[in-house]
Amino acid sequence: MGVVGGASAVAGAVRSSRGRHPLGQRLAAVIPMIRDTVRGRWPGAPRLRVFGGLAGLLYVVSPVDFMPEALLGPFGLGDDIALAAVAVAALLSSAEDWLDARDARDARDARDARDARDGAEVPSQGAPSGDVIQGVVIDRA
Repeated sequence: MGVVGGASAVAGAVRSSRGRHPLGQRLAAVIPMIRDTVRGRWPGAPRLRVFGGLAGLLYVVSPVDFMPEALLGPFGLGDDIALAAVAVAALLSSAEDWLDARDARDARDARDARDARDGAEVPSQGAPSGDVIQGVVIDRA
């Protein structure tokens, strides 16, 4: 399998990947997802998957190679193609999760803004948990 065959194999894997969001939207979300993961703005980020996918892509484009093509010919491309496919899959699935989290956050923010506009009380983040009985909070913690 040559370079063109390997590239088309990775491209075919990307095209055939299925998700709740369109492929173009997931591809466009990769850079902001990495930025939010690095800056800690995405709580619950699958850091190992994101950084593993990023490291895999960096390995593929780096001059360092465990199975060099100069010595092994077309077999040397095998590790690069496999790693590129796994890295792209990891980043696209993480982008799917990031888009879901972003959509949930946007919906929550819109709901809170609507409630504040309508005069409803917006629950604060530091509100006590438990049951409320006639204005008395019973904290079960």
